[in-house]
Amino acid sequence: MKKTLTKVLCFVLTFIMVFSSASIAFAKEKVTPIILVHGVGGSPVFENVGTKDETEIKNLGIGEVTGLLTQKGLLGEAMRLLSSEVELDEDEFLGALGSYFKDNKFNLDKNGNPQQGQGINNYWTDSLAHHKDYWQNAENSEFALARQLCKTVGAKNVYAFNYDWRCDVCETAKKLRKFVINVKKKKKVKKVTLVGCSLGGAVLSAYIDSYKAKKDVKRFIFVNPAIGGVDVARAYALDLKIDKKQVLKYLNGMQNANPGTSQVTIFKAVKALGDKRVAIAADNLAQFAKSKKNVQRLFTEVIKPWLGNIVALWECIPYNSFNKAVKEMSAIGVLDKSSGVYKKITHYHGVQGRFRKNIKAVKKNGAEVAIIANYGEPGIPVTSKANNHIDGLIDTKYASGGATVAAFGKKLKGKKAKGKYVSGDKIINAKTCVLPENTWFIKNLQHMQFRSDTQATKFIAKLACGKSKLNLKAVKKNYKRTQFIKADADQNLKNIKKK
Repeated sequence: MKKTLTKVLCFVLTFIMVFSSASIAFAKEKVTPIILVHGVGGSPVFENVGTKDETEIKNLGIGEVTGLLTQKGLLGEAMRLLSSEVELDEDEFLGALGSYFKDNKFNLDKNGNPQQGQGINNYWTDSLAHHKDYWQNAENSEFALARQLCKTVGAKNVYAFNYDWRCDVCETAKKLRKFVINVKKKKKVKKVTLVGCSLGGAVLSAYIDSYKAKKDVKRFIFVNPAIGGVDVARAYALDLKIDKKQVLKYLNGMQNANPGTSQVTIFKAVKALGDKRVAIAADNLAQFAKSKKNVQRLFTEVIKPWLGNIVALWECIPYNSFNKAVKEMSAIGVLDKSSGVYKKITHYHGVQGRFRKNIKAVKKNGAEVAIIANYGEPGIPVTSKANNHIDGLIDTKYASGGATVAAFGKKLKGKKAKGKYVSGDKIINAKTCVLPENTWFIKNLQHMQFRSDTQATKFIAKLACGKSKLNLKAVKKNYKRTQFIKADADQNLKNIKKK
């Protein structure tokens, strides 16, 4: 009897072990939820939000350009800019601009908070399976990326973290933390993947700074991130330089930017004036900017009431330009050092300085990291850095976390042009990046212009959703992509070969 009982128990235990193993083998593997964090303009901002009087607050699209030109006195001065025979009336020009932006509702208050009744109306805590209008017909930018992610892992596993992008990214990171906790609870998982696009990359940087010890993010994907700032924001440090050759070069590249949007209309309209007239306008603006009085009035009468308290824009100032920007803007009365704005941007300046240390820490703690930086466009021609390589907006050296990048139209030489991390076109040396083994570069793809169902968008989705390790060797083996990639007009990708 004892032997029989032993045999029965052995059989039962064996059956349980086999059944358990089979259950594990055949159980459906849980998908890691993906949270997409957009950049500037990713969520429209409204006044009287949530009421019958809800109205979108406009920024500077084609409608606002039309509004500007109908402002009394401004159209005439705009025409003077295009003439080499009639001088610009600086008082009339600045007065018209100042009058237009004086009572705008876009600016935040002096402490960097939205004005009463302002906010977004698309803060969703549920997945994109419940918001198909957000991504189903998306053709461009973060929305197209959301669509690709939904197609890859299912909309029920993809979330959009929408936020008022004008605000402090550190405050936004706190809201993102609550969002992450909510998603983990809903999906009953221990980890999520965060994808930060453009300014969303700065939000991820602030998130890491505060919550890196939580270890509940499986992957951090930075897509053209504003982690190091944008050199055009050096204008706050009064680094203003306008050169007609640089202006024409930039306009030639940006005619094809943002397909199907008002920005295309603006760039094409400017180019339609002809190179000669554009060059004359650039010369006149350069002359205008040489006057210290004009520049001060531009910032105090136009920039301050329009954008002066938009914290996120201050947080896009490159780290090494921040102190000078604070000095110059506080000296002329644009920045109040006793304000909440100053307190917030100073705190983020510290976050920006800790990025290299922070990103290495999360990687050491087991998180996978991928940084994607585009290049191939000349710098925005309003500062001394117009010869930088950018993606149409963000400088490649900043988005990549410190790559050594040749001046636009030039190639690296000497020691900088040698080594395993040098691009085949000799433009980039990724050795100086914060994570050279986890950084990829796409040439001729403009800032966040990922279009639906293209090789470019699918590549980003693979990095976010795939099973491959996120390093150069693994990505090359599994996805056939090297560190340096070139995109054609249809966003087909081709590896840039070493020469």
